[in-house]
Amino acid sequence: MRALKKLRSSLLMIAILVAVGASIKIASSSPNGWPWESSRPLVEKYKFAPVSRTVLEGSLTAGGRLESSKRTVIECELENITIGIKGQRLAAGGASTLLSVVPDGSVVERGTVLAQIDSSDYEELLRQQRITVERSRADRYQAQLDLEVAKLAISEYREGVMKETLKDYERAIALAQSDEMRCKDRLDWAIRMKAKGYVPQNQVASEKQSYAQALFAVAQETSGRRLFERYTAPKNLRVLDGQVLAGTAVLNYQDSRLQRNLERLAKLEKQVELCTIRAPHDGFVIYANDARRGITIEAGMAVRQKQDLFYLPDLKDMEVVAQLHESIVDQVRKGMKATVRLEGAPAARLSGRVTSISPIPVFDYRSDVRYFDAIVKLDSMSRVDLKPGMTAQVDLYLTPKPNVLTVPIEAVTQEEGQDFCYVAREDRLERRKIELGQATHDLLEIADGLEEGEQVVLNPVLAEVDADVPDDSDLSTKPAAPPAGGAEGNREPVNAVAVLH
Repeated sequence: MRALKKLRSSLLMIAILVAVGASIKIASSSPNGWPWESSRPLVEKYKFAPVSRTVLEGSLTAGGRLESSKRTVIECELENITIGIKGQRLAAGGASTLLSVVPDGSVVERGTVLAQIDSSDYEELLRQQRITVERSRADRYQAQLDLEVAKLAISEYREGVMKETLKDYERAIALAQSDEMRCKDRLDWAIRMKAKGYVPQNQVASEKQSYAQALFAVAQETSGRRLFERYTAPKNLRVLDGQVLAGTAVLNYQDSRLQRNLERLAKLEKQVELCTIRAPHDGFVIYANDARRGITIEAGMAVRQKQDLFYLPDLKDMEVVAQLHESIVDQVRKGMKATVRLEGAPAARLSGRVTSISPIPVFDYRSDVRYFDAIVKLDSMSRVDLKPGMTAQVDLYLTPKPNVLTVPIEAVTQEEGQDFCYVAREDRLERRKIELGQATHDLLEIADGLEEGEQVVLNPVLAEVDADVPDDSDLSTKPAAPPAGGAEGNREPVNAVAVLH
C-alpha cells in the first residue's frame, strides 16, 4: 500500500515537472517572451527621452603632443679660421672635442653652462693675433706721424722757405739795380771827363763793361725771381702735396689693416667664448642624438662646425600640436577654443586656441590615413610639470548652433551604416531612419527624421524593441531576421567618437 502511494507521488512530481518544462519552452520560443510581457505598458518596459530643441555646443576630439613654442637648436658654432704670421699660416679647422656636457633632460636657466669644448687651437690663434694687432697699431702710429710731418713741410715751405726765397730775390734785385745806377753814373762821368781830356779812353771802356755787368746782374736776378714764382715754388708745393697724399693713403691703409686685424681678434675671442656653450634662455635640455647616423652626444666625442648638439625648448611657452583626421580638418578654424588634457596629468585641464592649421598633411608610410597638424596655443601655463613630447587629448569647440533638434546619444543605433531611433507610438514603437548633424559627447543633432516632443527609447535592446515594432514599421529599412544562433546582425549603438570623427 505504501509502495503504491509512493509510486503515485513520483508520477505526480514527474507530471508537474513536464508541465513546467513545456511552459518554459513555449515562452522561450514565443517572440514576445512571456505571454503577459506584451501586456506591460511601454513606459514600464523602456526608458524614454524627449526630442528637444537646444543650443548645441559641438566639439571635436583629436590626439596630439605637447611641444614648446620656442624651441632653440643649439649647434657647434666654431668656424674654420686661418691667419698669417710672418709668412706662416696658422689655422683652426672648425672642429674640436667635447670635454663636458650637462645630463640629458636637465632643466636649466639662462646662462647655465651646457657644454665645454676644447679651445686650445683657438687660444693659440688668439695669442698670435694679439701680437699682430699690436704690430698694426705701431705701423699705424708711424704712418700718422709721417703724414703730420708731410703736412708741416707744406706749411714750412709756403709760409717760410718760399717767402724767404722771394725776399732774397728782392734784395738781390735791389742790390743789382743799385750797382747798375752806380755804374751808370761812373760811365757818364768818365764820358764827360774824357771829353775834357781828363781820363783816358780805356777807363771809359772799363766803365762801360762794369755798367754792362750791372745790367746783366739786374736781369739775372729778375729772371731768377720770375722762374721761382712761376715754376720752382709750385713744383716744390706739388711735391710736398704729393707726400701728404701718399702719407694719407698709407695712414688709411694702416687704419684698414688695423681694423681688419681687430675684427679678426674679436672673432677669435668670440670663438674662444663659443667653446663654452651656455643656455640662451630657460628650458629643458634634449640631446640631439641621431640613431640613424650613429651620433650620440657625450663627453669626449668630436664635434664639427654646424653640428646640432642640443634642443632647448622653453617650458614657459608651450603649445600642443594636434593631429586632425582628414575627415574633420575642414571643420576646424583658426581662433577656435580648445581644452587640452594630458595623459601625464589627467586632472589638469588647459585652455587654448587654434593659431594655425597646416595646409599639407603629415605623411605616414605605415598608413594611408592623412592627418593635418594644428597648433593650439595655451592661454596660460598651469602649475603642472609640463614636458615636451607629453601625449595630449584636444577638445575643439565648434561654433554653437542655436535651436536645433537633439536626442541623447544613447537613443541612436547604427545598423549597416544607417542611423535609427525607436519612437513611441501609443502602445507600440516605430523604428525610424534618421539623419545626424553635429554631435557633442552626450547629444546628437537630428537633421531629419524626428520632430520636437517625440519620445525615443534610450539604450534599446534590439531583441526586446523588435517585439514592439509592428511589421509595417519602416519596412524599407527593417533588418532581416537574425541568423541562427541568436546573433543580432550588424546593429550596434552609436559611438560618440565615431560621430565626431
